Amino acid sequence: MISLAYNDTPAVNVYCPRRPDLGCAEKFRRMRIYGDGTVINPAVDNTAAESIVNRLVRLLQYLDQREPQLKWGDYLENGAPRWDRIALTGQSQGAGMAAFIAQRHEVARVILFSSPWDFVVTDGNVRGLATWLSAASKTPPQRWYGGYHEQENMAGLIARAYTALRIPPDHIRVFQLDLPPALQRVGGRNPFHGQGIRKPA
Repeated sequence: MISLAYNDTPAVNVYCPRRPDLGCAEKFRRMRIYGDGTVINPAVDNTAAESIVNRLVRLLQYLDQREPQLKWGDYLENGAPRWDRIALTGQSQGAGMAAFIAQRHEVARVILFSSPWDFVVTDGNVRGLATWLSAASKTPPQRWYGGYHEQENMAGLIARAYTALRIPPDHIRVFQLDLPPALQRVGGRNPFHGQGIRKPA
């Protein structure tokens, strides 16, 4: 299992919601994942070297050199990820990145926790879902899974996004367990966000 670090500041849902472009989140995620010259803002643009895909490729190459007996190179083909052998998962921003990749490449499986909820505030203060969420997916629906807590601040948007992504209803878990008051206070303004991966129950 690999837990990949990447540039996550600012978050897509900090940068895009107040910009009047339903395609902002798609461009932003593409820039972070592929570093392919998609221009967002010189202050936040990722270079190719900093992109998620490049970091993954370089890590797999390094691991394959260090531990060839573990066959990390089997997850690469012609210097690119062998997506059909890779299962993706993420929480919050990471879940959005996993979903974006799974739409564009056929992956072994994708599991989303508490995201994506990419949106833009439109006329009348309505939250319109980002257009990329409804795009066709290379990964078949039966390989998609998602979960979120019903008391998360963005639970309604996450539910809409999972519908737009065509995740089968029986592949979605809506967590309902309560948190002790002490943990609710520690959790800040969105204490239930992340409970799907942090709470053993």
